[in-house]
Amino acid sequence: MANNENNNSNLDWMVYWSFKGHNPRNSQIKLINQINHAIGEGYKNIILEAGTGTGKSAIATTIANMYDDSYILTMTKQLQEQYLDDFGDMLVEIKGRGNYECNYKGHCDFCIKVEYNLRRCADCDYNIAFKKAQEAENVITNYDYLYYAGVANPLLDSRELLILDEAHNLERKMLMLSSSELNREYISTKFGIDIFEPLMHRTKSINGLKKNSKYWTQLCDDLVKECKKRIKKIEGDANKSVQVTLDEFENDPSKYSNFDYIEKQNLEQDMKSFAAISLGLSHDELIIDLPERKSILDNQMDISAEFKPFSVVDDTQKLLGMGNIRIFLTGTLGSKEKFCEWNNINPEETYYIYEKSPFDVENRPIFVDFVGRMSGFRRGIPNWKNKRAIDKIKEILDNHKGQKGVIHTSSNQQAFWIIDNLKEYNLMFVGGSDRNRILKEFTESSDNIILIGASIKDGVDFKGDLCRFQIVFKVPYPQLNEQVKYRRDLDPKWFYYQTVMALMQAYGRGIRDVDDWCDMYIIDSSFKQLFDYNRGFFNEYFTEAIQKKK
Repeated sequence: MANNENNNSNLDWMVYWSFKGHNPRNSQIKLINQINHAIGEGYKNIILEAGTGTGKSAIATTIANMYDDSYILTMTKQLQEQYLDDFGDMLVEIKGRGNYECNYKGHCDFCIKVEYNLRRCADCDYNIAFKKAQEAENVITNYDYLYYAGVANPLLDSRELLILDEAHNLERKMLMLSSSELNREYISTKFGIDIFEPLMHRTKSINGLKKNSKYWTQLCDDLVKECKKRIKKIEGDANKSVQVTLDEFENDPSKYSNFDYIEKQNLEQDMKSFAAISLGLSHDELIIDLPERKSILDNQMDISAEFKPFSVVDDTQKLLGMGNIRIFLTGTLGSKEKFCEWNNINPEETYYIYEKSPFDVENRPIFVDFVGRMSGFRRGIPNWKNKRAIDKIKEILDNHKGQKGVIHTSSNQQAFWIIDNLKEYNLMFVGGSDRNRILKEFTESSDNIILIGASIKDGVDFKGDLCRFQIVFKVPYPQLNEQVKYRRDLDPKWFYYQTVMALMQAYGRGIRDVDDWCDMYIIDSSFKQLFDYNRGFFNEYFTEAIQKKK
């Protein structure tokens, strides 16, 4: 490991510099020395809040090189690929099994549920990648996979260094990963039970069923009993014991999935999930979140009841336990104190480093040009269904004619409404399972497309002409599901913090280097109150760019 002295001129670590062909900038030298100093002082948690353009990924991979025993986590596979593009010579990648091709005509997702009673697929692409990751010095993966392979199903060992990119989203990501669900179609098909039957017969209201933990506990207990009964039947039926050779499997893998011992393992996994939900509900540790009543009464099958934890502190600590030293990277932290509080990180063991983005404020103005308050309702109609907003968007698009841009909405419903009212413009919706494909199409297209959606506020990189303007249609308050309501009621500042982080992250999408430029427009007057009452969460980079309408 390199010298940890707090000396900005110290260059002993240069042999570990990861960005080959590029010399480190003075700011990067300073930040690497500060991180080394913090580690040398015994700090277990190091937060680096550094704006776009400071080269956080080069700093992270250089530190990883120095320790030769690290995990680097990204929020998305797309960001994972960006790391590999720049630093692939020093990183080994591992992703979920479904991202790899199966060599035996089946699908790799199948393997995750089954322990074969024969030789595992030794040359399976996933198994090869997993073995390489186990043996590698520096591993690049995503939060979802390390949670699966390090917390939920411990397969990977902890390492000396855990680097968490986009760390401002840590708690939000853990809230998602720690949730579980009962899928209506799956349970109906496999067990013959409609989990929403009380609503279908109108014996319960949607709110009543949300609060009726006893119903869901009993349902899960009944499903556990059914699983046990079926497992016992399989175990007691000796005539259904089947031995299969590897050649038989290779010739027809589809037949293999029908054997009873595979069904037994699937039932055991189901039973584990049902029991966990029942236990969480009986201890008042889970929030019940249901889909809209209309979806249920229209008999849509592919919908789920979700069970979300009140707190993810335990799971977060288990994930952070995958590294002896944790480095949190972010461009927008908002508040060190609140970040530590909400993720149960000891602030006394946390070293904080701040570096402002070097981008000229004149190249990144934020124009506040309000057309009305988009939150709330009037006579049952959402305020965001606002004709003045459509007229303003038209005006902005016309002023940026011949340029690509982005419109940030807070929901897909808003995006579709805008598209319906602006048919004469080349708008492209992004979201859902097609997100990555649409982003690739947008990036590669020479047409002047305007991208619109709710899922592009972070984790995407629109360099140069890919984005010359951005419009914030509605201030991105979190969607008010039961879990968010609980967190908001517990600490209202948490709710506004999430909003500010999303807004500042959106701001950073359109300018990626010192010669870049991008105009941002905020047309929702809700922004004024958010800014006035939560100014401490906004960093200097954002606040100094705010101007009156163009």
